[in-house]
Amino acid sequence: MQDVRNERTLVFIKPDGVQRGLVGEIIGRFERAGLKIVGVKMLQPSRELLDRHYPSAEDFLRTIGGKTTEAFQTYGVDVKGMMGTDDPREIGRQVRAWLIDYVSSAPVVAFVLEGAHAVSVVRKLVGATLPVFANPGTIRGDLAVDAPTVANLAKRPVRNLIHASGTVDEASFEIGLWFRPEELVTYRRADESAMFGE
Repeated sequence: MQDVRNERTLVFIKPDGVQRGLVGEIIGRFERAGLKIVGVKMLQPSRELLDRHYPSAEDFLRTIGGKTTEAFQTYGVDVKGMMGTDDPREIGRQVRAWLIDYVSSAPVVAFVLEGAHAVSVVRKLVGATLPVFANPGTIRGDLAVDAPTVANLAKRPVRNLIHASGTVDEASFEIGLWFRPEELVTYRRADESAMFGE
């Protein structure tokens, strides 16, 4: 069985987080939770990297299109009237294209975090994908307010500050896209004995 204390996940702070000067605040939240940074870099991602990062698979498109549709329904907005379609896959294609345009437009800060159940812990700390639905105390709940009903009027993605891998398999794939093996390090934090009793 894999040692879940050493699980790794990919996170990147999107252009809105970098431009708002929130990099230190966001990274600090992960470190205070007991996760350690094992790789970090600032870069302006290429469209080619993002085309691989944001899959064009039907499931992914349906998921992001579905989140947009649900948000519109919550606020009583006609999704077909605003998006030109009510097909979640078509909406997902539009949002994916906006994401690639946006994330490639300016620098991001990408990092790999390691720790006990890192993928699920990071997702909990980040909060719901749509900031308008994110709980207080989460990164998105405290630091962002955007929603599809606002973003789609401007033909742009929701500005939700941060990307975090959704599953262990997704994390493994994304880490390999964003980092070479030699860019990742192994070390022990001083507080690990306090957290894990070793």
